[in-house]
Amino acid sequence: MPSFGPLLKAKETVKVFAKNAPSPRTLLRNRRQQFDRLHAICPSTVEPGESLSVTVQVWDQCERLYGDFDGTVTLETTDPEAVHPDTLSFADASDGVVRQTGIQFASPGIHYLTLTVDRTGEQFISNPIRVDSDHDQQVYWGDIHLHSRLSDGTGSLGWGYRYGRDVMDLDVVAYTDHDTMGFFIPPSWQRSRMHGGFFDRLLERSQEFTDEDEFVSLPGYEWTKQPNQGGHINVYFEDPEDAQLFDSIASESRTYEQLWSRLREWDDGHDSGVVTIPHHPAEAMYPFDFAAVDYDDELAPLVEVYSQWGSSEQPGGENNRFPLAMGQGEIGEDGHYVQDAHQLGYRVGMVGGSDYHGPHPGHSLIHTEPHLPSIHEWRRDGVGWGNIWRVWDEQSYPGGLTAFLAPELSRSAIFDALRSRSVYATTQPHRILVDFRIDGVDVASQSEGITVDSRETPRTVEVHVAGTEPIERITVVKNTEPWRTLEGTTDADAGLDAYTAAAEWTDETSLTGTDGGDASGPEGDVYTVRVRQASDRRYPGTAWVGPLWVEAG
Repeated sequence: MPSFGPLLKAKETVKVFAKNAPSPRTLLRNRRQQFDRLHAICPSTVEPGESLSVTVQVWDQCERLYGDFDGTVTLETTDPEAVHPDTLSFADASDGVVRQTGIQFASPGIHYLTLTVDRTGEQFISNPIRVDSDHDQQVYWGDIHLHSRLSDGTGSLGWGYRYGRDVMDLDVVAYTDHDTMGFFIPPSWQRSRMHGGFFDRLLERSQEFTDEDEFVSLPGYEWTKQPNQGGHINVYFEDPEDAQLFDSIASESRTYEQLWSRLREWDDGHDSGVVTIPHHPAEAMYPFDFAAVDYDDELAPLVEVYSQWGSSEQPGGENNRFPLAMGQGEIGEDGHYVQDAHQLGYRVGMVGGSDYHGPHPGHSLIHTEPHLPSIHEWRRDGVGWGNIWRVWDEQSYPGGLTAFLAPELSRSAIFDALRSRSVYATTQPHRILVDFRIDGVDVASQSEGITVDSRETPRTVEVHVAGTEPIERITVVKNTEPWRTLEGTTDADAGLDAYTAAAEWTDETSLTGTDGGDASGPEGDVYTVRVRQASDRRYPGTAWVGPLWVEAG
């Protein structure tokens, strides 16, 4: 059956292209770039008086960098005591990116930068900045699911790393090229290429671009089942010098259980670590059924809840704003969603990634209006999904981001955040700050769970959110069902007061477990949080945080 994989993928691709072929008028219109917006990125956590910089990008109507913007921008902050330049100039920003240094916040709290285009009066808001002299953890941002021309993507590893670091101001980037694959490259050929030097190149470039305290890359790859034969899993190593390729065709690692068995043997023989992360488990072409495998939530402590494919948190008919639509669409069967994994008792956290097949970490482009990449991009990056998808509307979404809660920006600290589930997911490009706690314990400090004295012990549930748009709704999910909701506003033009929200509840009900009290089911109650923002654009910013698992001592 594996040999049929390329044919199945080819058939599916031709069907999608025929259904969603763009109009020549749209492609012609989008050849001409027009200014659409500014996107400003600051560090998410700083201390009072700490000097920081803001990276400002100019985007056109298709979210491409726009180098012809030459306006002047007035810069203001929500901190009246802050030190900052009054204006930003783009006169010399031929690439559409400006980095401004010399900004200092003095007052503790959540703050924003406001950028006003002098010529038009348009206003754009930065991500929220938490100013505090005593951070429990720093918040770092990463895109750790990308593909280059070493498999079926476009662009070089070096170009992608530089884009993620210098343009999108990411802290963490990881390329996860396919170990085997189909359509563009027969599975056995891709396998031989990876074992013949491509995997080594992934490791070398990861090492080359890692600069402790500045930028981190995790070495990894994608363990890739063929179409309609199973789901995909990303494998990440802590140390590139120890990393080893266990591919999805080899007789000793072709099933999920075999892969985890080989990786556990590997882990026992090395001081460095390894983690695995399934992704788009509810997609019908590449399904991953949590109920049908002997799941290892120690080696697989996380699931990619969201990417450009959509969200696999819950089915599309259950208030999922991002139902999977690419490929063969949503599978629509129990067992394939993150909430199913929680109901089965698997302690899996949630990360976001782009799964973008191009050199744009932190900012996938295929959800925008169809447009032709420039001749320069075709020549530089090659022919692959990263450029082809930009011409056709394949019903994708913006990619995802992962927030890492870690004490420092080092490879070991970032890897430990993955292994301990000290992470959460957002949609791109929204660096939403979410502090979710039960009895004062958050995802960065829960260890193996939260213990209370008895099943009847009340629990205090707190959520604090600082968004990149007005907050529309905060939903606390308990045992896979909505438990409490904080309603905000649907007005996308609401002021900055609507960008932050907080709530506290007391759960006085007895612990029942996700099975509703059946003694044979998993112990403890599981809580997650979903944040949705109000937006006048097609896709609202969203965040997924958790789980926090509460058990009786």
